[in-house]
Amino acid sequence: MKLFRNIFFVLIVTMSLASHQINASSHHDNESAETGGAGHCTYMVDNPFVGELYMACRTNIAAEACMELAAEGDGMMDLSDPKYGEGDCPRETSIGSCERGGWEEVYYEGEGDPGSVEFGCGFAGDWLAP
Repeated sequence: MKLFRNIFFVLIVTMSLASHQINASSHHDNESAETGGAGHCTYMVDNPFVGELYMACRTNIAAEACMELAAEGDGMMDLSDPKYGEGDCPRETSIGSCERGGWEEVYYEGEGDPGSVEFGCGFAGDWLAP
């Protein structure tokens, strides 16, 4: 009986950790995050883990999806002031980007602690140095 209780406990803990990882990894998976455009969208991010607004840019997005970002957010953070542009995100002042499978989120100087966005990228993608 003790063996079954231990197995049950391990199973519950494993399921809990797996659920947390799945939720963390998919928090950027909304309709606007999907590829489907040839342009980019710059916007301001209100990240509760950083404490100050910073600018970011999303690649491979359509103009309509860019304008919807402010209404949708990304599941964890509020996004505001979206601006659509043709082609790739500007990279001159980039501190790095997060590859999210078909699109990137590019981060810029002035974000505060660059390590926080690199750390956050680990939950939803792969960090790419500028």
